[in-house]
Amino acid sequence: MKIKSLTKVFLFVAVAALFSCSSSDENNDGGNSGPSSISVTASSQFVDFGGTVTFTVKTNEGLDVTSESTILVNSQAVAGNSFTATETGDYAVTATYGELTSSAINVNVLPVLVGIEIVPNSTTYNVGDRVEFTVLGIDNDGNTSNITSGCDFIIDGNDAFTGNVVIPGAIGSITAYATFGEFTSQTETVTVTDNASTPGTYQKKALIEDYTGTWCGYCPRVSYAIELSKEQSENVVAVGIHNGDPMANSFGSQMENAVNITGFPTAYINRSELWDFPEPSNVSQVTSKANGVTNGGIAVNTAIKGNNLSFLVSAGFGENISGAKLVVFLLESGLVYNQTNYTTYYGGGATINNFTHDHVLRHSFTSVLGDNISASDAVGGNTYRMKMDYVVPNNLVQNPSKIEIVAMLLDANGELINVNMAKAGEFSDF
Repeated sequence: MKIKSLTKVFLFVAVAALFSCSSSDENNDGGNSGPSSISVTASSQFVDFGGTVTFTVKTNEGLDVTSESTILVNSQAVAGNSFTATETGDYAVTATYGELTSSAINVNVLPVLVGIEIVPNSTTYNVGDRVEFTVLGIDNDGNTSNITSGCDFIIDGNDAFTGNVVIPGAIGSITAYATFGEFTSQTETVTVTDNASTPGTYQKKALIEDYTGTWCGYCPRVSYAIELSKEQSENVVAVGIHNGDPMANSFGSQMENAVNITGFPTAYINRSELWDFPEPSNVSQVTSKANGVTNGGIAVNTAIKGNNLSFLVSAGFGENISGAKLVVFLLESGLVYNQTNYTTYYGGGATINNFTHDHVLRHSFTSVLGDNISASDAVGGNTYRMKMDYVVPNNLVQNPSKIEIVAMLLDANGELINVNMAKAGEFSDF
């Protein structure tokens, strides 16, 4: 590591909300009797040279364990939970608590800034594109550094909802500038048009809706089959609909009532047929529906900052579709609970400790059976769009960074035409 002393610098802490989960065979009672991971965060992203940054350590259950943890900077323990930067260079900060170790926070000590500049990644966009701004810090030597993560953004005169990323939902223009401490950037304006063409055909994608619960001993069979399906095709989307466990909710109950679920596990494909037992031996029933093309498609673009989620769903029509409907779900992955197991899958134990539940239904932005798309919008050559800015309630998800948006295009009978999924902060095209 190259170290260089300066009279004044800024400490950049790229705080990552990352954590490492315990493996599924560790002996932890449902993830509820003790923590399975820890994370370390910093008191501020930027401090003056010679200033002190303090660190906080929390478990995945939200418990502050800072006083019982050890903070390490470049693998060297520091006294207490604070660190004073005296030199420039790159550092890695981690924390340990018992047998748990956090993911690293990258620490970079930069030269003195004399100004900042905001830079859009383009000057012209289409509706639904990803508009992204970068901020460069200019030091007294004329060098530049990316300080985007430490800046505040003003978009069209208001505090930016999702930071430096904007997903436009209408034609027009977007003006943006950034602030960083005492510095304010110049203002940049970009143009938003609607010149993107609507495809005539779309890659088919298959949907699995898995009715499940942590108490359901045969449900791991379907979980394993979903894993096999997704391994064999990148065009498979899964939704876990939970019953009678901490992940259950009213939207799942609405789904169960709509299809008259009488037993668990039950898995539907494309909202039109049951997945045949035993599901792991009938993966082709799913993957065969993720081949070829169809006349309608879904694209999903998302941006997230903290609990602020912005997304735009585009439904493209290659031809007129009568009675089309749109479903938009919010899912969460990476939820850890014990899973009852009567199967030979996942080691065959009676309980799968710390089982990771993915693609769990948390919220629906539409009717679970779909909102109608007007006949004038569901015509060949047109793209129908749904834009949403949503503050995710703290009690809705455990980790906003693990959010997924799933959107479905249905026909008049409620059967799937196409589906797509995008993880928080990502874009998935038609």
